[in-house]
Parts: sequence; C-alpha cells; structure tokens
Amino acid sequence: MIQQPRPETRARGSGSERRTEGKKEGIRRAALRLFQLRGFKRVTIREIAREADVSQVTIYNYFGSKEDLIRDVVRNLVVNVMEEYRVLMSDELPFPEKLEGIVLGKTRLVGQYGGELLEKTWVTNDPEMQEFIRTTYEREIMPIIVGFFDEGRRRGYVNPGLSPEAILTYTEIFRNGLMAKPQLLAGSEKPASLVRELMMLYFYGLMGRSAPGALAGDKQDKGKGTEWPVMQ
Repeated sequence: MIQQPRPETRARGSGSERRTEGKKEGIRRAALRLFQLRGFKRVTIREIAREADVSQVTIYNYFGSKEDLIRDVVRNLVVNVMEEYRVLMSDELPFPEKLEGIVLGKTRLVGQYGGELLEKTWVTNDPEMQEFIRTTYEREIMPIIVGFFDEGRRRGYVNPGLSPEAILTYTEIFRNGLMAKPQLLAGSEKPASLVRELMMLYFYGLMGRSAPGALAGDKQDKGKGTEWPVMQ
C-alpha cells in the first residue's frame, strides 16, 4: 500500500517549490532589466547572476543556457503582450485609442530591445520560438484583434468595404516598418512627434482626415453614422 506523505512533508515540499519559483522569477526579472539596458548579446550570465544575487550555477541549473533563458524571457513577454491586449479590449476607451494601443504595443516592446527581437537568431532560426509565437498569435492574439476590428466596423470606424485580411495585412506592414526603426521608439520628444504623425497616416492616409474620431487624447466617441465608400 502506497503511503501518502504526511501534511508537514507536503508543506515543506510546496514551500521548496515556491522558493524555487521565486528564485527563477527573480532571475527572469534581473535578466529582463539587463536585456532592456544592453540588449541580449552583450549581457552575460555572470552579470545576470550578480543582478539576481544568485550563483551562475543556479541559473544554469534552472534554465540550462543563456539561450534558453532568453527564450523563457521572450515567452513571458509574448504572454504579457497578449494579456495587455485583453485588458485593452475590455477597457472603456474610444476605438481610436484602443487601435493605437494595438498598433504600438508590440512596436514599443521591440523598441525596448534595440530591435533584437526581430533578429533571425532569436525567431526565424529557432523552430521552438517560431512555433510558440505562431500558435500564440493564431489562437490567442488573432481572435482578439479580428473581434476588435469587427467592433470598429459595426460602430462606423472601419470601412466596411475592407476585408479583415486587408486590414490585418496593412496593420502588420505598418508595425513592421516601425519595428525596423527602433530609434523611433526611444522616447525622446522628436521621435514621439514623428510616431504620432505616422499614426495619423495609418488612420487617415495621405488624403487627409476622412475617418471619424481622433487619435489617443480625443475622448469623444464619434464613430456612429459615418458612410464609407464600398470598394468593388
């Protein structure tokens, strides 16, 4: 007969697991701080260990290698972006403000790492990360974004003549263009002003302000009753 562990044994075990997870989370946070400051390539395991106040051996025991630690951090970043999208969609913000959050959310994230999230070393040539990002996007993020644009179409913010595929493709092209220039997201006044102008182009195009509502900062919700030309 298999004996169940005594309550005090289970308590000690769960406490040990909590301590282990707490150490791992401390390592993740320390690595994230250093990656944000100096990028993935230049940060060493020794520096992460010093920042997290653990030994290098502990990091290798928990994560295996620097590359696996980076993967773990990037996974957490993707999950955080997904949760931010969910929170944004449930917020009582005007449609244009939500759209700006969707367009710039991932872009600002890339800007924090000097564009390294786009490097082939970490995504294109890493089948594990490529599959994780693909499945997360298709199963979690894509339905959120598609539902959001459907809402915008119902409320008159989105041209009903545009297909979801066209809207998503246009949005992705715009974001990829911003992510190719991470200096735009450095936070200084001049890049911030240029990003706002680019957002105006995204919303209204070169022909001018023909869509309802405004960019973030306009609290008026003016989307109803707009007639859009239907593309043949």
